[in-house]
Amino acid sequence: MAEFDNGMPRLGRDENRKGRLIATTALTAATLLAVSTFATPALAQQARPGADEPSVLDDVIVTARKREERLQDVPQSIQAFSSEQIERMNLTDMDDVASLSPSIIFDKSANPEASTIAIRGLSPTRGRGNAAILVDGIDVTGAALGSAGGGMLISTRLLDVARIEVVRGPQSVEYGRSAFAGALQYVTKDPSAEPEASAGVELGSHGRYDARFAISGPIIPDVLGFRATANRWHEDGYYRERARDTLLGGGEGVGVSGSLLYTPTSALSFKARVEYFDDKYAPEAQFLIRSNSGVLNEKNNAALAAAYAAGVIGAGGYAIYAGEIPDAGVLGRPRHSPDPITNQPFRGGDRQVFRASLVSAYEADFGRFTSWTGYTHGDGRNRQDHDQDAILSGPEGNRVDIASRSNINDSTSTVEQFSQELRFASSWDFPVQMTFGGLYWKENADRMSRVVTLSCPAAAPCPQGVAERMRAVNITVDPTIRDTEHWSVYGGLEWAVSDTLKVSAEGRFSKEEESVTGSNCGLGVNRYGVRCGDPYARSPAVPPVFGPTSVLSDGVTMASVFAVPVTIETSDEFFTPRFTFEWKPRRDALLYVTAAKGVKPGGTSTLAAGAWMDSDLDGDTDELSYGKETLWSYEVGAKLDWFDGAVRTNIAVFHQDYTDKQVVSTSSTPSGYPIAIIENAGAAIVRGVEFEGQWAVTSNLRLGVGYTYLDTEYTDFYIYTDTRSGIINGKMCEPAVVGGKKLCGVDLSGSELEKAPKHSLVGSFNYTAPVPGMSGLEWLIEGDATYQSERLVDQSNDRMLKAYSLANIRFGVTADRWDLIGYVDNIFDDDTVRSADVKTGDVDRVLFTPQLTTSTQAVLATLPDPRRFGVRFNVRF
Repeated sequence: MAEFDNGMPRLGRDENRKGRLIATTALTAATLLAVSTFATPALAQQARPGADEPSVLDDVIVTARKREERLQDVPQSIQAFSSEQIERMNLTDMDDVASLSPSIIFDKSANPEASTIAIRGLSPTRGRGNAAILVDGIDVTGAALGSAGGGMLISTRLLDVARIEVVRGPQSVEYGRSAFAGALQYVTKDPSAEPEASAGVELGSHGRYDARFAISGPIIPDVLGFRATANRWHEDGYYRERARDTLLGGGEGVGVSGSLLYTPTSALSFKARVEYFDDKYAPEAQFLIRSNSGVLNEKNNAALAAAYAAGVIGAGGYAIYAGEIPDAGVLGRPRHSPDPITNQPFRGGDRQVFRASLVSAYEADFGRFTSWTGYTHGDGRNRQDHDQDAILSGPEGNRVDIASRSNINDSTSTVEQFSQELRFASSWDFPVQMTFGGLYWKENADRMSRVVTLSCPAAAPCPQGVAERMRAVNITVDPTIRDTEHWSVYGGLEWAVSDTLKVSAEGRFSKEEESVTGSNCGLGVNRYGVRCGDPYARSPAVPPVFGPTSVLSDGVTMASVFAVPVTIETSDEFFTPRFTFEWKPRRDALLYVTAAKGVKPGGTSTLAAGAWMDSDLDGDTDELSYGKETLWSYEVGAKLDWFDGAVRTNIAVFHQDYTDKQVVSTSSTPSGYPIAIIENAGAAIVRGVEFEGQWAVTSNLRLGVGYTYLDTEYTDFYIYTDTRSGIINGKMCEPAVVGGKKLCGVDLSGSELEKAPKHSLVGSFNYTAPVPGMSGLEWLIEGDATYQSERLVDQSNDRMLKAYSLANIRFGVTADRWDLIGYVDNIFDDDTVRSADVKTGDVDRVLFTPQLTTSTQAVLATLPDPRRFGVRFNVRF
């Protein structure tokens, strides 16, 4: 329930911090569990409870530390998905993986590259992403130019994957630049030693189909093998927008891959792989939730009154949305505009990705040498309704947007990556082992954004005809280029003190350079001798050169506005150590303690000021710079197998200290237009518990559970702002003068971190049994259920996503060479909104009487997938 404070809703907080008691209790329980296990080793020899037949859990092999190891031997919190699980459940993208991992939050956004991943509550509010994405050990994460915390390659569909590994906690030593909060690694399938082939098809509701084929085998037996795969998919989408009654959220695409495995000797191997994706996506099903606060101004809001009295802001109103995000059924169909240029539905986006890699390894008597070489090229195009809101008029199915302001986002982007890593890991007969290596990683990204703004005079409605509306068109051309180079060297020592005790120390020194080029509006003139903001030459004979155009004050006249390109270069150096203590009294028990540092480099924002790099026109681009973010993580964990391997319990308790967390803040242009900038919050903490349990009840029945608890808090978060949105969200204004500018000091200390649920739970079961009278045939029924508690949308803690639960079920028959499985996802058709972000409400402001002079603060909610059902058939030759 929302409370109102100074004229705006405010969500209540857990003042007693009960979560800390839960975390303390869990830590105590983990300690007692470990002590009791080590003290009574005979416990593991007891009979398996309730088992009529022998049953044990399989060993899982992972490569999280760039060497093959049993999952239960790795002193890290890791979740792994096997090839069988991936195929049977058809895990095709990041959304599927996140739904089964309680420590991962995957937030969809307006387009695939704007989606974000959070691990252990560390949401990438600003800056680059917090989680590394690796394919066969090669970092392909990158960072989006047009969105915060996302990247073109983060949500690429999965193809021919043998295993997925979710590594939680900072992994900067192992993976380098991107693994600030953790990493997700996709391990692709190797060519097979014997000829084989497989095919699969899925047919489901909402026009869903997914067809795939793979063939593999030797070219030269025991020396050269190959593998080739192909995939085609399609989905109609689940929601219809109001204007043209077209489907949202669907897509289609194709993917192919090929790999060669060359092993000239038993000690030397080369795996070369290429893959290509071509995917098209309809606009995402999103609903712009308009403000619900009413007009807030210096007369009814104490924070705005203090800012007005101090001369930080002038008289005027503002509006925001605050409170719980309603369910999809309450929101209804999205109010997306048709494309005002074509008068047809927006086409959405498309993405083409080519990736090539070579992984080479040589196994000597004294150690292993490994090389990872990777190249990725991606092209993307996106055209959709930017404001995602409309005032619709006209007959059903053929409505037009008559709002006095509307925006189109039309952008193209290209990203190119190259990486080379070399590593040596010793294996000599000596208690101390060593590892050392180096990484070079480079990315070149560019984006051309064309924001088309349609503005009409406030005194008259917008003309409804496309030709007439063109008189009010303003096209903002915003080119941005970012080049990133990363060099790092790393090394580690591992000392086996005894047969059961091991300690290790690792470290990586990194240097990263970034160059960002964009349109400047305060440092000089263009080749025509025109400064930015000068309404010069309205004729098309003098087109925009390197920057935005603008609409004059009458709202309908096209005027060219010129900017000059400016390049900002930054450089960062940092060292990230990791220390590990592990005790393994026997094969089925491991206790470990780790301390690790993660660093997310600073840089230059490409989102702060729209099309202008110098938004306040003072000749300096200081408002775009932000510093590096640092994290220290302390973790205690226990990995235990019970009852001869029939029961497995893994638990990790962690405490993470943030410094200089990269967060969103607001500033304003000289005309008072609010812009988003990046600030570094002083400090924040995340405390948590992760638990995973598996039980092979019998040879037929297996149960699983995963649970993550998070307790988060900004402990030092004081920023300065001169925008109404920042002041209202901060609920205070302490007047200050910074750099000669009047600002409000806002203290958000004590707020919870955004996008971090306190409780996440995933449970699963799997039951198989022989089909009577049919040898080699088994029937299968399995399911999983997910619960996630409420999440706060942003750092102000005034907007909340409600708790939700989902249940999925699968059933069918399996044999050695084929399986037929039916499925129902979201059995109970839960429509709770699970992803949302704060967004500018351009259309919202014109609905107020009198109309506001600036855009409002609304919320963009991504509508959830409804109940889905279908059938999957897989065959193996």
